[in-house]
Amino acid sequence: MSKMRTLLLTTGLLLTAQTGIAREINIPVPMEYGLIKSVLVRELYDGPNESVRAWKDGKQCSFLDLDHPQISGEQGQVKIQNNVQARVGTALGGKCMTLIEWSGILQTLQQPTLDASGNVLSFPVTQLNAFDRNGQPLNIAQLQSLIKKAAEPKLAALKIDLNQSRPDITKTLLPFIAAEDSEELHNTINSLRFNQVKADEKGILINVGYTATNQNAGGLKAAPILNETELKQWRNLWQGWQASLEKNIEKAPINTDADASRAALRDVLQKAGVAFEQGLTAEYVAENDPVRKFFNSSWDALAPLLRDASTQLPGNSSLRYVTLIAATDLMYELESIGSPLGLEVSSNGLRKLARSLITQEFPKGKGKTKAKRKG
Repeated sequence: MSKMRTLLLTTGLLLTAQTGIAREINIPVPMEYGLIKSVLVRELYDGPNESVRAWKDGKQCSFLDLDHPQISGEQGQVKIQNNVQARVGTALGGKCMTLIEWSGILQTLQQPTLDASGNVLSFPVTQLNAFDRNGQPLNIAQLQSLIKKAAEPKLAALKIDLNQSRPDITKTLLPFIAAEDSEELHNTINSLRFNQVKADEKGILINVGYTATNQNAGGLKAAPILNETELKQWRNLWQGWQASLEKNIEKAPINTDADASRAALRDVLQKAGVAFEQGLTAEYVAENDPVRKFFNSSWDALAPLLRDASTQLPGNSSLRYVTLIAATDLMYELESIGSPLGLEVSSNGLRKLARSLITQEFPKGKGKTKAKRKG
């Protein structure tokens, strides 16, 4: 869950830190169930076809498999539904003899829960039910015991731990921060706490609190246009994201008029690409900033469509897009309060964000190999 932790916390912290005196800030960080599923499948369901072997015996005669998790909200809790394949056997004469074989559905309700320190968000199981394919409750005591012993702890082990997240958050934020503010950044990250969490039908909403004490009251520094190497790397990133979305637009669960929404998404993405390219490469854009102009005219319509489409992408691609969407949302809404950490909805802000993304995707030295010594 490391990437999910970093996504949850870095986005909000990065875009709400403001200049001024020390004060407590609380920010809502939403996580849609589609994104949560994509992360869980990548990090927990490591078998083929979205599966995980939750338990097996030492002789390979017995096992319990879960696959194709579906995540939703119910009664203020997270509901996870899995297909289940179970077998109980015994070794006899060097072969496995099957005693019980069963397949069905496992449903768990899991309550988002904060520990007393506000550092750990966990999801203990409050209700567990297993049914066969006809909807009849499982009534085999041995399998009921096995599911409770093996599957319940596996699913309940999911957690977001701030103590493990802080180094990742620091690493992600440092490229945005001036050297003289690095100590203040560490103090802010150390003050992070979960204040509240709730689940509804759309996803999980986490309120994250921290102390912002940035005393830098100077103006925003202008970011230079991207050089040729940076521009090539940015185009590589943008084209990859756009291609991933284009590939998945047809199957994205857009809830409004499907054809019109998909056409609108393609049109706005094309406009975004043009505006971003202009903002990253044009020397003088202040009076008619293409990035600001794009967001003023298009963002309210684009963001919901992007969220719907991005939840259908593979885990890494989904995380990249949702991070960008959430970051832009917060920056767009909070800019009037004070441009956070020198970022703003403008060509200048996009250049800083682009350089951070480039640094993460194309770290210096990546792919280089040392020359072999002769002789």
